[in-house]
Amino acid sequence: MLIEGHACIQGEILIEHLVEISGRAAVIAFDGNTIHLRGPKVINGEDRITRTPLVGSL
Repeated sequence: MLIEGHACIQGEILIEHLVEISGRAAVIAFDGNTIHLRGPKVINGEDRITRTPLVGSL
């Protein structure tokens, strides 16, 4: 796992096996949701990964 630059990681995030997050990339889990990133994977630049509740599921 490599995290560098101005990357933002917020919330419950599980990262394993060859994941690289760099630049201004953001991985954000809202409202108690969990995001699981499993490699090999590269998230960089202005990439954003988010998870929010689906409308109607509340």
